[in-house]
Amino acid sequence: MIKETKTSSFKLQKAVEDDQKQQQLIPGLPDEIAMECMVRVPYQFHSNMKSVCHTWQHLMSHPSFHQQRLKSGTAEYLVCLVQPLPPIHASSTTTDDDDDPLNSNNNKTIKNEDKREQQHIHSPPQYALSIYNATHNLWQRTRPTEGSGIPMFCQCLALPSSGKLLLLGGWDPTTLEPVPHVYILDLIGTTGAACKWRRGASMSVPRSFFACAVIGPSTVCVAGGHDSQKNALRSAEVYDVETDQWKMLPDMIEERDECQGLAWEGDSKFWVASGYGTESQGQFRSDAEFYDLYTGRWSKVDGVWPFSSTSPRGATTTICVNRRDKHQWLWFLGSEQQSQQQQQSREVVKVGDNIRLEIVSSIPLPNCITGTTPCVTTLDYVGQEGGIIRISIGCL
Repeated sequence: MIKETKTSSFKLQKAVEDDQKQQQLIPGLPDEIAMECMVRVPYQFHSNMKSVCHTWQHLMSHPSFHQQRLKSGTAEYLVCLVQPLPPIHASSTTTDDDDDPLNSNNNKTIKNEDKREQQHIHSPPQYALSIYNATHNLWQRTRPTEGSGIPMFCQCLALPSSGKLLLLGGWDPTTLEPVPHVYILDLIGTTGAACKWRRGASMSVPRSFFACAVIGPSTVCVAGGHDSQKNALRSAEVYDVETDQWKMLPDMIEERDECQGLAWEGDSKFWVASGYGTESQGQFRSDAEFYDLYTGRWSKVDGVWPFSSTSPRGATTTICVNRRDKHQWLWFLGSEQQSQQQQQSREVVKVGDNIRLEIVSSIPLPNCITGTTPCVTTLDYVGQEGGIIRISIGCL
């Protein structure tokens, strides 16, 4: 009886120890040390790690794991590009005649080549998302499996805090009509072994060549662009990624097609720079508008984009520098735009009592950077909190 009691007690103790080990991230290691090990594993192996056990899957699918990688300096830098897929070569296309080469002749070969060429000409282009891991020098390509694929000229936005990537609007590759589609790629929050695409709620207005930007952790603003009749739009809307809901905003003051969206970390304003109206296509405006999410109003600012023949799309980007109150808006321009800029006075653009814009300096870039007389111009943006947002304009 005493022996049986001792045996049962030993089994119970062993079961408790096994249960404690199962609850540990890595058996035999404190969870703090285990977490330090896990956050250092490169992103390319995360899908395999999620398949190890439910605990790892739950942990690595939670945004807090991504935040821990950011804090520890082990997060990786991803560059995302929407690119057309390479065309399918004629040699990779098979027909019934190709299955038996002994029955082929010159006439059939010419006919098959003509048929393949016609299929290649009339088939719409296919697009995919290319992701470059700059930390580990790796490329991968992905695209949604449902619908007609990634639209042409869609906008690509990243939400770093939640590890999501959004593709918005653009053209249907087959009809060449603007679409309201939203595709979401969750890079860290999927519960399965691999990351998957999903469709988000569609925009209220189909549009392309519009302005968009992320405000805060999960708010996306879009404005302007053009409709299926190439009419420039004034409409704007806001999207909450977490609730998957769109809401219309008040219209902008001006029509703006091919405009550039801007936003800075810690600021509640959505900026829409330049663009042109329906009756002035190709003549880019010098002004901008910003929508304040707190006040719910648009305000117009003159003298922001001085290059009437150059689109700000694809030539500018915003980056953060050191502190939240210092940011940069980089312009990559040529010699013609630089000459226009140098001829302009450095006047202060007063937006309101608490906001002003001022070009304060023009700095040549190093000789090792090739281009046409490169320079960097600094523009100070003093916001409502008194913080300076420094906007640097690089001409290459």
